[in-house]
Amino acid sequence: MIQSFAGVEQMVDAVAIEAAIAKRFGLSRAPTLVARVAASKLPVVFTYLRSTEVGRRRTMDVPREQSFSFQVPLTSFPWQARFAGREKKVVSPAMPGNAYLFDLSNNPTVDLNAPFSTVRMNISQSALDALADERGLRRTSGLRAPSLGCPDAIMHGIAQTLAAAMEEPDEASGLFVEYLALAFHAHVLHTYGAIPVVPVSNRGGLALWQLRRACEFIEAHLDGDPSIADIASECGLSSSYFARAFKQATGAAPHTWLSVKRVERAKQFMKETDLKLAEIALACGFVDQSHLTRTFAKSVGCSPGRWRRLNRC
Repeated sequence: MIQSFAGVEQMVDAVAIEAAIAKRFGLSRAPTLVARVAASKLPVVFTYLRSTEVGRRRTMDVPREQSFSFQVPLTSFPWQARFAGREKKVVSPAMPGNAYLFDLSNNPTVDLNAPFSTVRMNISQSALDALADERGLRRTSGLRAPSLGCPDAIMHGIAQTLAAAMEEPDEASGLFVEYLALAFHAHVLHTYGAIPVVPVSNRGGLALWQLRRACEFIEAHLDGDPSIADIASECGLSSSYFARAFKQATGAAPHTWLSVKRVERAKQFMKETDLKLAEIALACGFVDQSHLTRTFAKSVGCSPGRWRRLNRC
């Protein structure tokens, strides 16, 4: 994929963050997606942590920071937690369907001695504040849960979606990750920050010029990885408002619209040029030819090669 400087910079950040988290949990790798949210581009970090090994491990100390981490298990596994270096606290086994909130200012660590699979979702207090400001909501003084482990079907659904995306990292466009990050923020602000979140009014949405500008911007950047913040800025809107209003106006989330337009552009190239499919894939923002083939077949119902043979002028 042709990357803008910002896209390359974000990729480097994701690689560095992934390496740090993998080391902290004693893993060889920890697939990580980073969303840059709000005008400040503060990160929201999603990481898939899993191991099939049976053996004792303890996570490394966490640098004290004003941020919050949710562990959302995809399988059941036993663990023990420590806070601020104190005696370990025996907690009930991690269970799918629950979300476990950790305040990273309290140096939480866990002991693990069994295979595990969980999605870690991290957001800083600064990112919480910036997104609340964008949405015109009151800031929260932190996130709190009544216990370590609460049923949370929404967080479990987000975790499953993220894990599936990390199995196929080519499918996780910046727009897709940002869209999930905005949904994650809205949910935690309401559920764990006690801040009412008012939905977009049905009478709201995008003005015609905003919708036109957003679509033009997306189509002009099909070969890159445009961000929701960048598109929203073109419309003079906040990221969170734009993401909801765009779906209301078009019936599709921004990342879905981007994928549709990439497929349409690929069709145009296949009909009007002799470019190879690998070249078309890069020109349309796909990672490679196989990425184009998977997305095209899912959308159109046949491979790009077959479609080209049937539709050449």
